[in-house]
Amino acid sequence: MSIKLLLLVLSFTSGFVLNTPVNIYKRNYNKEIIKVYEPEMQDKKDMNALIFYTGANSLIPADIYSNFIKALNNYNFSVTVVTNDNIATNELLYDIRDEYKNLIPLTHSSGYVSALQTINKQKNIKKAVFLDPVDNSALINTNLFDFFNDKNNFNYLESLLVLNAEKSYKGSIFPKLEIPFIPAFALDLKKLEKTNPDLNINKISAENYGHSDVLDSLWSDLMHGSSISKGSENRDQSTMDEYVNWLANEIYEFVNEDSDENSDENSDEISDENSVCSEEPIKELSNDYSRSILNLYNEDRYS
Repeated sequence: MSIKLLLLVLSFTSGFVLNTPVNIYKRNYNKEIIKVYEPEMQDKKDMNALIFYTGANSLIPADIYSNFIKALNNYNFSVTVVTNDNIATNELLYDIRDEYKNLIPLTHSSGYVSALQTINKQKNIKKAVFLDPVDNSALINTNLFDFFNDKNNFNYLESLLVLNAEKSYKGSIFPKLEIPFIPAFALDLKKLEKTNPDLNINKISAENYGHSDVLDSLWSDLMHGSSISKGSENRDQSTMDEYVNWLANEIYEFVNEDSDENSDENSDEISDENSVCSEEPIKELSNDYSRSILNLYNEDRYS
């Protein structure tokens, strides 16, 4: 089978379409500009919409994630990048609740905090995806009484995918002192399970990547080079492309997984490989398994 024919087959079987034409437009809420990136040739009713809460409590602009957003578009996702104005986000979610097949919150880092405040107001949101979730709410919350309350409770969410870049959680002393980027405020998944006993939590780890590798190369290289947030030692663009496309594929598989009945039938196999239900201790992928997935994407895929 020729490479072109193989790519054509992949586009229909896996949802991945190379260089999907994208329509970029803006929505305005409460004087906030919300950018939307979505495939041009597909009806909204047939698309799943990712509501993207970026890092730094949703303050990081969409442009810094352009390569990642493009990868998501290639899997036929609409991507709406919200701001840190939760009033505007709630109005947006209310307006578009019937426009798309499903609404799925997607967060990076402390964007989790903004998502938590909006997900719980939407009964139709059943799934969410968190990339390296960080809970810094204690630092930004001015209500002292909330410090003693468990805020990480989801009213309607049923299934959660957590994708962790493992180098963000590991430091070293020799040959160079490196402080891990996330652990002080990393979301405690075991505590989250206890607070939400009916929530199915799936965790997958990418061993050789860091917290900032999801950003465009200019920014991820800056964070890596300054040792603020260490990432992959291989900084080639193809390596960064492999990572964001792996993330997009995992999100696609999670969003489009079979019905609960079929998932239950395969739950033992899934838990053993790369995920965990609320009844199981959280497990991580081995180095070899993570690397084997990431190597599935080679340069031919981008030609």
